[in-house]
Amino acid sequence: MAIIGTDCPGLSSDHLTQAFDLLSSHDVVLGPATDGGYYLLGLRQPQPELFQNKAWSTETVLADTVADAERQGQRVALLPELRDVDTVDDLPMWRAQNQ
Repeated sequence: MAIIGTDCPGLSSDHLTQAFDLLSSHDVVLGPATDGGYYLLGLRQPQPELFQNKAWSTETVLADTVADAERQGQRVALLPELRDVDTVDDLPMWRAQNQ
């Protein structure tokens, strides 16, 4: 299973294909966002503990999630880093990066 953010215009079907391919050999797949969060979370099995004790909407969410998964013995894979668009100021930066 995988969930995606709706605020990542650079997310493509290739990223989704790669995520599901990686789930065949990993327990957790994350798509890192440039702000320290993630735009995609793929799991082989439900892992509710990965959502506990996080400082959501901060630059440490990805690192904290990876650390928790590894502490639990989960195999983690990362997709390419993409820029998400959380604020009006993020859109021009995304456009500049993708021209």
